[in-house]
Amino acid sequence: MRPILLRFALALSIASCGPAHAQLLDLSPPKTPFDKMDPPPAPDYAKRSAWAVWPGVASAADGVPGGAAPGRTSSPDADVFFIHPTTYLANETWNAQFDAGGFTGQQLDEVVLGYQVSIFNACCRMFAPRYRQTTISAFLRPSSDSFKAYDLAYSDVARAFDHYVKNDNKGRPFILASHSQGSLHATRLIQERIAGHPELRTRLVAAYVVGASLPQSFDTGIPVCTSSKQTGCLIDWNSASALTPLALGRGLMVTWHKGKYQAVGLKRWLCVNPLSWDSSTTSPTSANRGALPFPGIGKPVPALRTGVTGARCARGRLVISIPRDKREGFSDTLTKFGSYHNLDYALFYDAVRRNAVDRVAAYRRKAPR
Repeated sequence: MRPILLRFALALSIASCGPAHAQLLDLSPPKTPFDKMDPPPAPDYAKRSAWAVWPGVASAADGVPGGAAPGRTSSPDADVFFIHPTTYLANETWNAQFDAGGFTGQQLDEVVLGYQVSIFNACCRMFAPRYRQTTISAFLRPSSDSFKAYDLAYSDVARAFDHYVKNDNKGRPFILASHSQGSLHATRLIQERIAGHPELRTRLVAAYVVGASLPQSFDTGIPVCTSSKQTGCLIDWNSASALTPLALGRGLMVTWHKGKYQAVGLKRWLCVNPLSWDSSTTSPTSANRGALPFPGIGKPVPALRTGVTGARCARGRLVISIPRDKREGFSDTLTKFGSYHNLDYALFYDAVRRNAVDRVAAYRRKAPR
């Protein structure tokens, strides 16, 4: 693979949102250093405009694809706090405006909400903050400027979570969910806001920090999930074909651990199989009762499809295999290189939806009155 093409593919695989619409982009970092650039105005989380999803406000997250079960609940027993992935692909600044429109806003409001956040409308009230997300190009060459951009994005996420806890949670159990860049921030949020705070930790149903480059050896302060109804635990997977080189892009990956951003290097990533909810089971295609194909921006969300792929964890990756006659709606620029990062949630839409409901029910059964 030519270096420029590899860099482009890696950039999207690290931080892109739902099914990507690849275009030839200048993916070099912003030319102006972070400290010499005025950041965009901060969101005010007391205002609904600072939230992509808020209970009672209609959004694409309210949709239920055909064949999805259970349906959307009218009496949710828990909340979900969802941290969205990168949708900002330009590089004129290190951090996007929280309320950016155009392609950035469309990817968030249509693709992320409709194909990721909607999974949780069967179990939960939904909260998803807008934030000054880091540009995708900041993930190409991790640097002090990149880390400052991550810090700014995280500061918004942390303030949004604090606002939610103080004003809206009211003691309810909650799920933390995220993808890609959102999972980098979720990993830090767990360590700084949840793991060491007993009141919040006891209310955590589960943390789906999907698409994170989280090493197995790093302790976030909460255990890794090993069964489908375990609560208070963490789940992560990164979808890839068996032919994807394991070292692909690892030199670019960072995570938050022990109070700072750290390079992941060649450490083996955490993997929990979303069809078995452990790390050791090989799940056949029949175990996957519904994957959500992506027909393109501006098109209605289609029905779930069965028989798309099974899954198994192998050397830190979630290995999947889609038959050629099932690939329509499940391919993009990244899948040509064996990375199914953009489809981490969509490939297992039914499984995650049902599991979120099951974990909330399990939490409710054992929680003190």
